[in-house]
Amino acid sequence: MRKRNSGLLLAFPALAGFLVFYFIPFLITGWYSVSFGIGKREFVGMANFQDLFENEMFLLAVKNTLRYMIVTVPVTLFGAIVLSILLQNTVRGVRFFQLSFLYPMILPIASVVLGVQFLWGESGIWNKVMELLGGEAKDWLNSSAAFWVLCILYCWRFTGYYVLIYFARLQMIPKEYYEYAMLFGAGKFQSFRHITWPMLIPTFLFTIVLSVMNAFKCYREAFLLGGNYPNDSIYLLQHFMNNNFQNLNYQKISTAAVSIVAALLLAAGVVYVLYLIMRRGKKYG
Repeated sequence: MRKRNSGLLLAFPALAGFLVFYFIPFLITGWYSVSFGIGKREFVGMANFQDLFENEMFLLAVKNTLRYMIVTVPVTLFGAIVLSILLQNTVRGVRFFQLSFLYPMILPIASVVLGVQFLWGESGIWNKVMELLGGEAKDWLNSSAAFWVLCILYCWRFTGYYVLIYFARLQMIPKEYYEYAMLFGAGKFQSFRHITWPMLIPTFLFTIVLSVMNAFKCYREAFLLGGNYPNDSIYLLQHFMNNNFQNLNYQKISTAAVSIVAALLLAAGVVYVLYLIMRRGKKYG
């Protein structure tokens, strides 16, 4: 009992900070999402949500954000798994590759965006090459190509980070497992399927959640590339939230925030259910 009270006492500052700065403001946000008015607010039920899901800009932001995640999350995680396995089989230069994988995350995002503009800007290198080959210059960052530029930027920044996470997990797999598999005639694919992949599943599910969270942080890159009102292909949820905040449209922001949190909780629940299913299958398989 005394140890439990001591633990609660030590955790109290963190719990109090979470309560004051996160939980209570979210409850206020939830009230704003189902009410209307200035000062004395009137309960309107789901009317704000209905208006939000009929808003063309919100639907565009949701579409672009989901499309962005569907492209970047699988590509990044699959590439990270392949690179981590290759790194595991590398005899020399492992330390060098580990450090090089972190460089994209260490670089300031403003300098990275300047590099992107140097490559794909209206007067960038790519347009110069196109002109030399007889093609026409194009403002890539103000066209639908900006979406793919943003995807490339995300994959370049975060793939190395996930490589290090997978590599650390691979290093924890006993080498004896692979030796026993070789003795019984298992090939590399069979070893990956029956040894490596089952061991990586918990880490893989963790990186899915982490990757989705990082994908929501791409607003800085999109803002630096296109400003508050970029090309429609990279108009994301953060643009919608930021622009409505500047217009002091608090109920629309609150409704969008509650919707995003609900979607994230649902996604986290799906990942947790998948984890339980895979864990049960591994236990009884």
